[in-house]
Amino acid sequence: MSGDVVEQVLCSPAAALPGEWLPESGYLRLGEPELLRVLGAMDPVWLPRPKAEGDPSFKQWIPYVLVRPSGGGFAAYPRRGSESRLHGCWSLGIGGHINPGDDLARNGSPQDRWRALLWNGLRRELWEEFPGVVTGRTRFLGLIHESATAVGRVHIGAVFLHETDAVDALRGPELAGLRWLRPDELGGPEWPLQRFETWSVLALRLASAHLPG
Repeated sequence: MSGDVVEQVLCSPAAALPGEWLPESGYLRLGEPELLRVLGAMDPVWLPRPKAEGDPSFKQWIPYVLVRPSGGGFAAYPRRGSESRLHGCWSLGIGGHINPGDDLARNGSPQDRWRALLWNGLRRELWEEFPGVVTGRTRFLGLIHESATAVGRVHIGAVFLHETDAVDALRGPELAGLRWLRPDELGGPEWPLQRFETWSVLALRLASAHLPG
């Protein structure tokens, strides 16, 4: 062996998840208690990321966070980073895999453990990419899933909305080129939704179902 550490990622067997969580392409408004009730009935599964990326019988969990200033709109950035299949797309979400280092509540109830996994992964990703926006309010909105792309077939997104006033905050290298887009710009001539990765479009629709106006 080369000695390289293989990343372990949090998964669930696709067959163990409710069918309505896995639409061909769509979103599901879902309360966090219901999410945790279902997840609490199953054990977390850790798989080497290379195996998980090629096995659609498992879904890798991704906390996917939309960052929104209190005045409205969303943070948007051109995709870089480790997921080369998404390069060239714009994204509205900050997301990443959940790793064993996020598993800090193993002695709690199964629901507490799953909640800690999702929220610890969320906070870590947000801190790594956008350290200046850790202040603010975060809430869970629901789930997104699509199976039309190679990326989508092996992932499920837990969507969160983080509202903050720290629009001039420091940001990580993956967020180079970040723009704050007003709601009326999204879907307009300069920012058609076709410029964005599918998950961003689904997450935007999910957020719009929650937000007033």
